[in-house]
Amino acid sequence: MKLTDFKVLTFDCYGTLIDWEFGIYNCLGPLIKRAGNADVGRNKLLEIYAKEEAEQEVETPAKTAVIRK
Repeated sequence: MKLTDFKVLTFDCYGTLIDWEFGIYNCLGPLIKRAGNADVGRNKLLEIYAKEEAEQEVETPAKTAVIRK
């Protein structure tokens, strides 16, 4: 098998090149601290986020993200 055997190559960077956990924690961490929950660490915050995200996806499976500038 040679690279020239292919017409198109793709690879998935979702979750590989993008550190979602870093971004989630950096955005939500300061809000959690401001809300008086400074003792919630990174792992606990990500655990809570994952639980809430899964529940939201079940409640609104057809909803898409809205990005505002």
